[in-house]
Amino acid sequence: MKAFSSARRFISTVRLTVIVSLVAIMFPLAAFCDSEMLIDSKEYKEKDFQKGCISDYKDLAKGDRIDWVWVNPGVTLADYSLSIDKFENNTDDIRSSQANDIKDVFKEFFGKLKGSKGTLSANMCIYEVQKFSPGKAWIPYAGGHLMNAGLGVELILSSKGKTVAKIRHFARQGSRLEDAAEEVAGDLKKYISKH
Repeated sequence: MKAFSSARRFISTVRLTVIVSLVAIMFPLAAFCDSEMLIDSKEYKEKDFQKGCISDYKDLAKGDRIDWVWVNPGVTLADYSLSIDKFENNTDDIRSSQANDIKDVFKEFFGKLKGSKGTLSANMCIYEVQKFSPGKAWIPYAGGHLMNAGLGVELILSSKGKTVAKIRHFARQGSRLEDAAEEVAGDLKKYISKH
């Protein structure tokens, strides 16, 4: 009788340990599997959210070192070259000559992508520009970064008229908008070449 009671306690202890272990493992996995969506983010819900050339944001999620991204399942962006078909400036803050300089930066960076499956067409727009502001240098802990010029772009990649990816990204760098454009273009090039 004592042996039966000891065996039951042992089995109950093992069962409890297994259940606790499974629960402990599942909570962190849920955090990794559940990606944050743009439409659920604080950024999207703010009244001054600036839209660009992407018309539907519902499938954009946090990206790998990119703000927001969606790639059609089964498509590997690294397999393709990129060509900018359309480039728009949706802001009133820069001259057309500056927009052309920024477009040239993206053409140069995207020209380095060499895929073997063909070329994706890029419809691209500038949705936000923040000029260099030395006054922000005094903001505690973040001023040195926030004073830099900033540029936000949206990118729709298509193959034969079908959208295969949508990307929204903002970055800051240097005192000129061209510096910020180089940072954004570099981030996009890295992402596309790895995904």
